[in-house]
Amino acid sequence: MKNTIRQAFTLAEVLITLGIIGIVAAMTLPGVMTDYKKKEIPVRLLKFSSTLQNAFNLATIDYGSSVNWNFPSMQNDPDQTNLFVNTYIFPYLTGLRACDADEKKCQRIAKSLYGGNGNDRMPVYIFSDGSCFGMITGGSSDLASQLHFIYDYNCLGKPNEYDKDIFTFYLRQREGKAPKLYAGNFPVLNAHSRQDFLELCKNHESTHHSGICAALIEYDGWEIRDDYPWL
Repeated sequence: MKNTIRQAFTLAEVLITLGIIGIVAAMTLPGVMTDYKKKEIPVRLLKFSSTLQNAFNLATIDYGSSVNWNFPSMQNDPDQTNLFVNTYIFPYLTGLRACDADEKKCQRIAKSLYGGNGNDRMPVYIFSDGSCFGMITGGSSDLASQLHFIYDYNCLGKPNEYDKDIFTFYLRQREGKAPKLYAGNFPVLNAHSRQDFLELCKNHESTHHSGICAALIEYDGWEIRDDYPWL
């Protein structure tokens, strides 16, 4: 009768093996996550941009030229913001709801989107896919209006940082001209090359540059390239 010798791993060998697996995972998982975000973010941004533009196009059918629309005229005014959204956006979208400003969760979202300084009760709107956005007025006058949309593709999901998961768009409406939805912020109007957009993105902590990297992503054909500075 033949004896069968069974060899078992020692505890030390098991721990060493697990340690190696952990090291390999730690080295590869961040890269996998970054690659995933590079694919997910542009898709989300394009969807948001297209969704808003479609809503405005449909609103034009019902309300005529946007030069006659009631754009918010005061900065950080919840009532004017809600009136604009309820009139020109909500009726033309599905899967969108207003977040109640009295809810603690909504206040946390507002603080994340708008920053501190008492903006935690500004309106927040949440899509069924888990993304959300807020809206503020800037540069309004009788001749021009600018609405800034702050979009977070994973809402309260981390990191809640500009150009990582929070991006900006803005709608510029001028007398006698159709409104145009831009990715980023108004400094992109002076950008004429990819290098211009890249430099704006790198300097995103400058005034009016927060979330501006959406413009670079759009310029690159809704793609995040390897030289994107914030992933």
